[in-house]
Amino acid sequence: MKEDIFKKACLIQLTSSVWQCSRVLNQKILAEKIGQENEWLRGRKFLINPELLGPIKTAVQQARQTIQRHSLPFPITSIYLVPKEALTAIDERLQYFKERFWNKVQDFEAVYGAAKEEAAAVLGNDLFNEADYPADIMSKFKLDWRYLELSTPAKSRILSPEIYEREKEKFANLMEETREMAMIALRTEFSNVVSNLVERLTNNDGKPKMISNAMFNKLNEFLDDFSTRNIFEDEELAGIIEQAKSVVSGVSPYGLKYNDVLQKKITKGMSDVNAAINASIEEIPRRRIKLAVNE
Repeated sequence: MKEDIFKKACLIQLTSSVWQCSRVLNQKILAEKIGQENEWLRGRKFLINPELLGPIKTAVQQARQTIQRHSLPFPITSIYLVPKEALTAIDERLQYFKERFWNKVQDFEAVYGAAKEEAAAVLGNDLFNEADYPADIMSKFKLDWRYLELSTPAKSRILSPEIYEREKEKFANLMEETREMAMIALRTEFSNVVSNLVERLTNNDGKPKMISNAMFNKLNEFLDDFSTRNIFEDEELAGIIEQAKSVVSGVSPYGLKYNDVLQKKITKGMSDVNAAINASIEEIPRRRIKLAVNE
């Protein structure tokens, strides 16, 4: 299985930075404003209107969501396990959001001077400090990613046999934890999608059930992407996925709204799927592996 993973997936690491437009307040100034000085009390000031950075942060968030949608969790923070079949689609979307990110940064740079003037007027002489503002504001932003290949640790002339065997065992544990995390993540994600749909279908408030296109789209997206993301070959979940596909095949939100018989059929079918996926989550053993991956 570990050798198969090397052929099916690689790692991706997304790095980003956005200028943190705030500073810790000078304690003496803070004491003057509130009437006392206390080492337990800390305050911050915004250097500009933080809403100006909103579009930039949104682009970063969209890039990260793109990776998360197509990837699987990995035990090392900020690194994701990506099926190789999804790499082209991910890279194209990341390139799009990277361009959007820098367009928004350039928009911000264009109003940076005016934002400083506004800050000077709002903060006043006591709180405004020209030194808080970078001369090269563009250098405070970054959005990039890199791909990392998975591989079994190779024997080395530098490492002693004892160290090599220890590192080899740690790598095997890392792969096993990755497999477990991937199975739990996929099953939990599918459970959330199905549970939301079942909850909407079983809403008994006397009003017509409003099943949105977005809810069905989210379900169909998961069903369509599952075969690519199922790199650890979770056969039990694959069976539940096929069960769900047979239930919703050819069904639309519009048809559900005006067809009581179809509503009852789909509600029963998806409730069975929901019970099956929840039971499968409980069956997964939770191992606690202590890995020195960050040492």
